[in-house]
Amino acid sequence: MRVLTVIALFVVLAGFVSIGVFGPLWQARAIMTDFKGLDESADPGSAFKAFRQKHNGKLIDEQCEGNTCESQFLVSNWFLSRLHLAPRMEFRVWMMIDRGNADFFGVEYTSFTSKENSPVVHVQEDFCRGRTDISCNHFAVNPHGRNVGPAWNGIVEFGQLATKEQKEAVRKLNLSCLVSLHGCSDIAVLLPTIWKRTGPNAVSSCFRSSADSLAEISQPLANACGAK
Repeated sequence: MRVLTVIALFVVLAGFVSIGVFGPLWQARAIMTDFKGLDESADPGSAFKAFRQKHNGKLIDEQCEGNTCESQFLVSNWFLSRLHLAPRMEFRVWMMIDRGNADFFGVEYTSFTSKENSPVVHVQEDFCRGRTDISCNHFAVNPHGRNVGPAWNGIVEFGQLATKEQKEAVRKLNLSCLVSLHGCSDIAVLLPTIWKRTGPNAVSSCFRSSADSLAEISQPLANACGAK
């Protein structure tokens, strides 16, 4: 009987540890899968509402004013970071609904590996397909170009009509950082399909940005991006 009790306790403990360690990874993967679904939905406004209901357990803040509501969700490696086994990782999501229509969906992915300038990547999709004042095919990357910085702060903002290749690259966040015992060192590790490290504190962008100058457009992408 005692042996069975010990085995049962061990199984329960192992399950708790597995959920604590890998749960954030599973949750972030589910959110990124749903992110793609929002983009492909014929009715993004309703899809946003369904997303909020599905991930309500991760909702940490919601501000509504008039017909506009902005919701914020959080996934973190709380288990590993509280035990001081790994730097804190945060996977934050913001989304806004305006007059029942989807406005934007954004992810902020941060590895708190230092007190200052911790690596962070911001990804945002603007749901602007129905607007007539902009083309909605923008794909703005910062930093952009060859051997540029900062290597700790990256931003990608794109419209619903960006190309399939661009969208797929943006959604390939390196979610394994959530279970890494060392965190992730820069934006090229957090989102390696968009940036490649090319030197100390320097990266090269692997996609053309809407903000590229004529001089940058005339330059080939960095050799390091060949295997994106």
